Amino acid sequence: MKLRKVCTVLAALPLLLGITAASSAHASVIPGSTLSPLIVAGAPPDSPGNRVDANTPASAFSGVVSINIRYDGQSFICSGTLVSKRDVVTAGHCIDTNGNGKIIDLNKPGSDVRVVFNSQPNPGDPGRAIITATSVSMNPNYQGFGNCPYATTTDFCLNDDIAVVTMGQDAPDTAKIFKAWDPSMGVDTGQLITMVGYGRSGDGIAGYTTGPDFRIKRSGQNVMDLFDLDDEQHFASGPQEVWYADFDGNGQDTFCTLLGVCTQILANDKEANIGGGDSGGPSFIFYDNDYYLVGNNTFGGTFSGQTPGSFGTYFGGMVVGAYMDYLESATNGRIDVPEPSTGALLLTALGIFGFAARRRKLEATAA
Repeated sequence: MKLRKVCTVLAALPLLLGITAASSAHASVIPGSTLSPLIVAGAPPDSPGNRVDANTPASAFSGVVSINIRYDGQSFICSGTLVSKRDVVTAGHCIDTNGNGKIIDLNKPGSDVRVVFNSQPNPGDPGRAIITATSVSMNPNYQGFGNCPYATTTDFCLNDDIAVVTMGQDAPDTAKIFKAWDPSMGVDTGQLITMVGYGRSGDGIAGYTTGPDFRIKRSGQNVMDLFDLDDEQHFASGPQEVWYADFDGNGQDTFCTLLGVCTQILANDKEANIGGGDSGGPSFIFYDNDYYLVGNNTFGGTFSGQTPGSFGTYFGGMVVGAYMDYLESATNGRIDVPEPSTGALLLTALGIFGFAARRRKLEATAA
């Protein structure tokens, strides 16, 4: 099986930014599939336009931002989540300049990271806040997409792909600051999540039909199906670090068919996928009338013969709770973690019994 990392360069977009965007994408972990790091709608008449956020201060997702990363004459788009007035959580690969964990050098001429807010009172104002980062941090265990921090020939790692962007000034007051989901509350197979981002979109039949846009934010829902444990412990123990979901619809339920993991299939106008440019964006749990950051979105997978972004493909990201020590350090303690709750985690109805709430490591090798 061939593993690949794809980077799509786009024509200049009329984004009021005067920049050229490119979307990060990714490699492969489930045998027979190819990974590529969207909010994609269900089957028509559902459409990408139905998922677009209003980008106003009243939006529940006003603190979900797009991020412009520039170096070596290139410009990239990712998504991120505001977790303090100064800090945005995103993906490690968004600030990796060589695919092997080399963090962007903000002191190098032509290199910068800019956070784009879309929550100003006048959405048509081209002066909406764009704040330049003064520092960036990459999880120290992240060594490039697919690379494990220990020497083996069989392990392929999606783990540890998380980063923090620290801005040079406070975020606009109109941007919501999100709390992280309390790690002690946990997550499990069947957990309902809401994904948000600025990436490519389309529908479950045609796949991707739009490009990413720094000003167009979409949202959609899915459920967590599978989990990987700690890669440093060879996936045999430790916390859940990686989550997976499949894009169900049109008679396709990939993880149910392949692995017997048969979680809830959402309504056509709810079920969604993710795409290039959504990397680093949030997955939320809605709990106690608020959205909590439970994961970031970092990869997608396509099996041979599938149209990228269509029904039957899969995607996922990092479980934020596994990285709280890193996030607290990288934000200098500014990230807000709620006190442990006595309430049980509310899961969606499951169509499976006795399944371990993690994915057994599926090995992949490059051909």
